[in-house]
Parts: sequence; C-alpha cells; structure tokens
Amino acid sequence: MAASRKPTRSRLSRFTVVLLCALASFVRTGGDPAAAPQDPNAGIVLEVQGQKRRQIPLVVPPLQVKSDGRAETVRAAELIRSVVTDDLNFSGSFNVLNPDLYAAVSATSGRLPLRQFAAIGAEGVVAGTVSPEGSSFVIEGLLFDSRSEALIVGKRYRGEVALSRDIAHRIADAITIAYTGRSGVFLSRIVYVARVGEAKEIFVMDYDGADLKQITKNGTLNISPAWSPDGRRLAFVSYRQGSPKLYIYDGQDGSLSDASPTGSELCVAPAWSPDGRSVAFSSSKEGNAEIYILDLASRRSRQITFNRSSESAPDWSPSGREVAFTSDRTGKPQIYLMDAEGANVRKLTDTGDYSDSAAWSPTGDRLLYTSRIDGRFEILTVDAATGRTWQLTRNTRNNENPRWSPDGRHIVFSSNRSGSYQLFTMDADGNRQKAIPLKSEASMPDWSR
Repeated sequence: MAASRKPTRSRLSRFTVVLLCALASFVRTGGDPAAAPQDPNAGIVLEVQGQKRRQIPLVVPPLQVKSDGRAETVRAAELIRSVVTDDLNFSGSFNVLNPDLYAAVSATSGRLPLRQFAAIGAEGVVAGTVSPEGSSFVIEGLLFDSRSEALIVGKRYRGEVALSRDIAHRIADAITIAYTGRSGVFLSRIVYVARVGEAKEIFVMDYDGADLKQITKNGTLNISPAWSPDGRRLAFVSYRQGSPKLYIYDGQDGSLSDASPTGSELCVAPAWSPDGRSVAFSSSKEGNAEIYILDLASRRSRQITFNRSSESAPDWSPSGREVAFTSDRTGKPQIYLMDAEGANVRKLTDTGDYSDSAAWSPTGDRLLYTSRIDGRFEILTVDAATGRTWQLTRNTRNNENPRWSPDGRHIVFSSNRSGSYQLFTMDADGNRQKAIPLKSEASMPDWSR
C-alpha cells in the first residue's frame, strides 16, 4: 500500500493566503481599488441542452519576477502563468486571449497598460509578481477590470516552489469566483483505475492529470473507487484477499481499513451517502444481486431491494432522499430510482438495450448514465423529474463510467475510442471532449467534490 503522500489538499496549509487591499499601486494607472463587481448571472445552472455560454475575454501577461538570480523562480512564474491560463480556458467561462495579440503592449513606469488591453477586447487583466523569500517564495496575484481600471480581487500566496501548481489553481479559482460567484474545479481531484501489468490499481491525480499518485500496490484487482463527500477518503473494492471486499482509504493518514459488512464478503460498486456515514453497495451474497446500505460505524448492513432481478450500481442523490440504481426487472437493464429506504421504485430510463452507471448531478436535477445503443455504449443525461434524455457522446467505440465535476459543468468518463481505455473530459453539454494524457489504460473515474 502506497501511503507516503495524501490524495487530499491538506498539504496546502504550508502557505498562507492574504487578501490584498493596497497592492494595486504597483500595476495600476491610478485610482483606488474597487470592490469586485457582482455577476448578475451567478448561480444560474448550465443547461445541458448546450446553449453556448458567453466567455469572458481575459489576458494573462507574464508575471513580474523579482529574482535573486535563481532560475527556479523564473520557472515558477512561467509555470503559474501556464497553469492559470489552462485552468481558465478549461472552465468554459473564459477566453484567455492569445499573447500574440498583445506582444507589443508593455508596461511603462511600472504601470500596467490596462486601457491598451481593453482596446484589444480584454475585459479583465490578470497580473502578479513572484518574489523569492528564503527557501520559499511569495506570489502576488491581481485581477483588474481593464475598462474601469478597478481592482476586482487581489491575493498573496506564500509557499515552497513545489507548490507552484497548487497556487496557480488557487489564483484561477479566485478569478472564477470573482466573475461567476462559484468555485471552479481546479483544486479538485480525480481517482481512477489503471492497469499495472496484470493488476488493476487505484490512482489519484489533479483534475488535469498532474500530480499523479498510486494509492494501491497489491498486484490484484482494485476497482470502483468513490470519493467521500469531504474528499478525504476513498471507498473501493479489492480482491486482495481473494473475494471482493470493501475498503476505505484515508487520505489524511494513509491508513487502509476493511469496511466490509459483518458476515459478508461480496461487495461491489460502493457509493457514499451525502453525510459520509453510510455506503450503498451491491452484493450477490444471497444469490442474485441486491442493493444494501452499510453503516460505516457499526459495519452493519441492511438490504433495501428485494427482487428476483439483478439490482446493482447504486448512487445516492445529493439530498440523501433517493438512490438511483440499475435493474433488469423488466427484461433489459435500465436506470431506476427509489427512496433511500427502498420504497417507491420507479423506472427512469428506457434507452438502448443496456443502461448502467447512473450518477447524480451536484444539483440533483439530472443524472448521467451509459447506454448501449447500436452495439456500443454512449453517455446520456436524463432529467430526474421528467425523464427527458440527451445523448452526449456519439462515437464509434464505447464511452462509459461518466461522473460529474463538483461544479456540474464538466464530466469525466472512460472511452476506448483511441484503441485502449483512457480518461476523457467534456463539458456538461457534450462539447469539448478531450483526453487526459495518461501512460496506462485507465477507467472507472470519480471526481472529488
């Protein structure tokens, strides 16, 4: 078991974040810092139907380096600028303008030429400095409105050079909050299953594929990883003792515990309850697969489905009042909903000849799932209230295991469209499908909340 590093962001406590109220003078052309404007569209949920969102044009000039001659300071400044740019572009809310458009624009007398940036269409300007401080460094990041020249938000970060990517993600997140009122996904993590020789092991990485860490190293089959609601623990199924058992990995201390229900060894497809106290899972210990709820404190489970059909792949709604699951009770596997106690079962989907892998959106109004259509699996989304569906992928190969990003604006999934299974992301409307660069075969992703 590899437990030398944590899959959570607790290590970020090594640097401090301080709101800047008077840093504008070193880049502004004049005037007092102004409060961040309120976005009138903040809180509006992106519609899956695919109406294109307006993208806010920004420029991210090179950070000013107050160097002591160390090359690592310059490299840190370049990396931070690159990561901030990639984060903002990935969000879909921003269009970071090509640097070629403002190559001739330069600061004079220590002042940032905000009006010149406005002239090329930029609404916001991201500026900052990188300064060495002992064995660490200090990052000052500012966001200006290019037209009014008002300071929208300013932050200072202090930390080790190794934390450059984390600081860049936080800068991008502060910018996203300033414009949209909501955090982005930049500090989130993705867990997945990778093939390692003949084994399948659990790995964790940043949302963009960086900072990769291997969690299991037991040389067996480890599958179905799922993040706890607080992002500190992972539930997964492992065959390390021969039969499929449920394990909990704690990212705070690297500990691993057997959480299988007392008297049961057959556990598959775990899903956390919103309060993190229980896990829903499927088990065929009585013959056919049924859905159970496990209380993690007592390790006692209770059965909530009772049917001669196969019931599997549960997923808890954000409210905790409903559970989605797969059932073939009407002949072909489809997605069903039921109350958390197992009552009021109703069929939600009727697409393809095999539907599976339901995943509730963070807002609880729709679900992702995969359905076999014309011989291949595609990813669809369905309105939980009306049952209306939209197909998000249309590919010549399989697209499976969809999971939402924490802001509900993106989806991670696995696909063998390139030959072997790899991880991909796309917007919630199916646009901008893009592979996450990984060296090994990858599947079964889950996105931290």
